[in-house]
Amino acid sequence: MKTRNLFLMMMFVLPFLLISCGKNEMNDANYDFKVHDYRVDNVLYPKGSKLKRFYDCFSDYRILRTEYQYDTYGRICRVDFGTEPNKKFDVYSYNSEGELEKISSYYVPHEDLPDLFRTTVYFYDTEGNKIKVQTEWYGGLMEVENDLYQYNGKKLVRQEHYINDQQTYYKVFEYKNDKLVKEKFFVPGSTDYGTTEHFYDNVLLVYSVQYSNNSKTDFMGDERKYYDLNDNLVKIVANMPGLSSAVYPGVAFYVTSEYEYE
Repeated sequence: MKTRNLFLMMMFVLPFLLISCGKNEMNDANYDFKVHDYRVDNVLYPKGSKLKRFYDCFSDYRILRTEYQYDTYGRICRVDFGTEPNKKFDVYSYNSEGELEKISSYYVPHEDLPDLFRTTVYFYDTEGNKIKVQTEWYGGLMEVENDLYQYNGKKLVRQEHYINDQQTYYKVFEYKNDKLVKEKFFVPGSTDYGTTEHFYDNVLLVYSVQYSNNSKTDFMGDERKYYDLNDNLVKIVANMPGLSSAVYPGVAFYVTSEYEYE
């Protein structure tokens, strides 16, 4: 269980949100965050463009990680991950209300027929709020995961995660001026928790920082987002020192991702 909990914690070192300019909202923080220059001028996509590809970038090359396809209604209908021999893809389906109902995930072993290895089913209340996501794994894992969601009006305030009916973590969400400004990640039975704070410039999320418990000096990682002049997200640079500390203590570990649009 300790190994599983460590993996779950790492899941939340990676996903950050971002944005800010001049004085920034850091919930109850008593200092200003100095924002990076998050605008790029070497690419420009039409405003509101649909995401097409996602890349991991290195010093002199990049690797295609994800590619998106859309149906005639402009909704995601298929997502391809990776390349041979480890290619996977998701197929999206929607209910009569146009809400995402199910994602079927397939693994493509070389040139064989795709194998279904996971299904994810979404449930909603009468207000259209997502209240449950059930993920069923097939093959050797044979696990059922459930995510339960609680709301205050339309704002998500709590998420609980279960594996085979055992709670493995939960998250609570805090807002300020209708923006998500803080997330706290807890593992049942542990006194430690992770905190992520988000910074905005008007409506754009540009920066997020993660630290242990409530101590901003116990740094776990941060993430900077970059946008074109039409507010399309085109790059993320994540600093995750924990990924390199075992070999190079105290050395920053940067992961750069780039996005292309239709």
